[in-house]
Amino acid sequence: MSELDNKSSVALSRRTLLIAGVACGAAPLLAATQASATPPKVSQACVGFLDTPRGDHRCGNCRLFRAPASCLDVEGGITENCSCKIWLPKSA
Repeated sequence: MSELDNKSSVALSRRTLLIAGVACGAAPLLAATQASATPPKVSQACVGFLDTPRGDHRCGNCRLFRAPASCLDVEGGITENCSCKIWLPKSA
């Protein structure tokens, strides 16, 4: 991973935490990202996690999803057909 990709990933994670912070309070999480190269993950409840897709927004086509069953920013098991509020389209 290049230095630019790493910086983009951290910035993306901070943005994700800000979105999630509406429900869970992002200040402590954002502070933690400054002290660590790997930001903490947020709970499924904080991101409005669903076991079903929201239209075409599903974990399997989100840039944060990592097969077979995880997310860069959300805790717990994640499958391709789940969804949440922080879905981001994969880059073309």
